Amino acid sequence: MENARKPGSEPQIVIVDDLDTNLMILENMIEGMGYIPRCASSAAEAAALIAESRPQLILLDVFMPEMDGYEFCERLKESPITRDIPVIFISAADSSEDKVRGFKLGAVDYIGKPFEVTEVTMRVKNHLKIYEMQQELEMSNRRLHTVISSQARRIEDEQKNILSALAALTEERDAETDNHMQNVAYNCRMLAQALQFSPEFDEDISESFIDNIEVASRLHDIGKIQVPYDPLMEPMFQLQEISEEQNHALKGAQILERIYQNTPENSFLPMAIEIARYHHARWDGSGYPKGTMGKDIPLSARITMVADFYDTMIGDQGEGCDTEETLKIIEKESTVFFDPEIVKVFLKIRNQLRYSGSKRNN
Repeated sequence: MENARKPGSEPQIVIVDDLDTNLMILENMIEGMGYIPRCASSAAEAAALIAESRPQLILLDVFMPEMDGYEFCERLKESPITRDIPVIFISAADSSEDKVRGFKLGAVDYIGKPFEVTEVTMRVKNHLKIYEMQQELEMSNRRLHTVISSQARRIEDEQKNILSALAALTEERDAETDNHMQNVAYNCRMLAQALQFSPEFDEDISESFIDNIEVASRLHDIGKIQVPYDPLMEPMFQLQEISEEQNHALKGAQILERIYQNTPENSFLPMAIEIARYHHARWDGSGYPKGTMGKDIPLSARITMVADFYDTMIGDQGEGCDTEETLKIIEKESTVFFDPEIVKVFLKIRNQLRYSGSKRNN
């Protein structure tokens, strides 16, 4: 089906009337205006004509056998393909009630019988012009939307690069890390993809969630930029109570919140904020923020907690735990530190994960 007429072609007007005399009169009028008439004696014939090529206007008789004009107009307006085509009712019944019913169904005008050449000409030309302007406006809006979307994506990509660079600075401060930020991001994505197939999480994890967590989890430790030493850098089972002012989780969330205030259209920053703030929470509520426990911890943070702990514990200098030992710790601390359902899935995909010093890094 043609979605719009080609440049330089004349407008097509479908005329629907069960009386041959009326069709002949209107056909001559439309041809006299320089337009292309396409005649149908029933709603079924009209539907076939419209399916072949979408017209710019429909002149529709109200009273016809099988399906009257009101019902046919209603069907046209229900379809996304034909709902924007202007419909003008033609009928000898021109009472206020008839006109109101037609307008409520989506008709743009009403022409009474018998036809008067000047009236038909003016109404047809006016509505063709309005339709053309609407189509041009919609096309302009689509172009503008494309440009704005492209600019928004470019700005968001620039933000990702800048924030990733800042996050990388925190990684460089820790001599024992090797590609920790990239490993956490990769493992968060793998884990989120696996959780998507679990009934426990399938309604919460979408494709956009997976894309966002890969970016957002890279920023989980960005608060370390403002904290010279943070006890949260110790293994989480050795965590002691600390001052909020010195907590890199709080600092990181505050940094990202200030950035998000100026870029509210950003898609990944809201998740990055919740990961930064809650990635040292504990399933039993004893982590930071203190008292935040269980499913009150955002899902993105619960995923990042496991991925972060896994890579941190293994390390790359030969001084950390080995892979099997780390997995045993994660399984043991399930229900204390981690979401037990997430841990179950994490252990199932263990062979797909990256860790500091592993050959999978690239």
